[in-house]
Amino acid sequence: MQMRLWRCLNSRIRAVIFLTGLLASSSALPSTETSSEMERPPEKNWVERNFGMNYNSFFYGPGLGLPLDLPPGMTGAPADTGLNFFNLVSVKWKFSERFALDVQFRNQLVVTNQWEFRHQGQRFGISGTLLKGDDWSLSGAVNSDMPIRAILGQIPSERKLLANPGMFATFNYAPKGSDWSLFALLAPRMWIYSDREAVAIQDVANGGTRNKPEYSIYMNPSVNYALNEKVGFRLGTTIEYRKNIGWESGRRNFMPMEVGVTYALSPKFNIYTYLLTSTPLDDSLRRAQLKTDNPPSWTQTASINLWLSGTIF
Repeated sequence: MQMRLWRCLNSRIRAVIFLTGLLASSSALPSTETSSEMERPPEKNWVERNFGMNYNSFFYGPGLGLPLDLPPGMTGAPADTGLNFFNLVSVKWKFSERFALDVQFRNQLVVTNQWEFRHQGQRFGISGTLLKGDDWSLSGAVNSDMPIRAILGQIPSERKLLANPGMFATFNYAPKGSDWSLFALLAPRMWIYSDREAVAIQDVANGGTRNKPEYSIYMNPSVNYALNEKVGFRLGTTIEYRKNIGWESGRRNFMPMEVGVTYALSPKFNIYTYLLTSTPLDDSLRRAQLKTDNPPSWTQTASINLWLSGTIF
């Protein structure tokens, strides 16, 4: 009797163990599928598939040799009426996987002294990945202002601008397996006017037509080192050759040095904080622009700046 009871109990224990294992294995299947589903990127909605919006905001901050409410220029004198943000917001209609029709809204906000909002107009063009290779890419927009008075910005209207074809793009070269990379902001442009002598209010205090651009070849290259996936260090400079209406010929502009830290807080939000300063190599330009043999020291050109960039959708 005891033997028969033990065999019955033993068979039930085995059945329970078998059922428990079967339930455990079957319950593991949905969790595996859930894990794989979580790894998939979220599916884009209709708006995200067909449209996009990104931004670049440059904060021209306080100088080390001037009052804190004024940003210094490369001459050591104030560059504007106050600390300010220069904002570029692009709205895109994607007509292919790589390219989109792009409208870039441009405005400037002075945030100290006399608060001032300056609408700089819209630029229309095509944006996307313009060129690319295995470990490099050139991305951005080829665009121009349009001579439509209702949408032309404050300064372009006062300058009688017709068009200013050019580019606003970034070049990235990141060798695989390396913490080092190369980066450059590229912004060549030319300006065409209906009246070459017309000047904006902002130009009046800065030399009239001598402050009115005709063409510019602009490059901001830098060497970058990634400390980790989110933080990096950057050392760069600015190379610019330009011609203004009031100049007899083109000339090299100031060649400041910059050093700072980059933060990739998310795939859609990046911060670059940096110190920008001229060097003794630009002393001759300071003397020529200020028309003095004793211009302010190059140390008075140093300023703290910020570049915010990212994607809204």
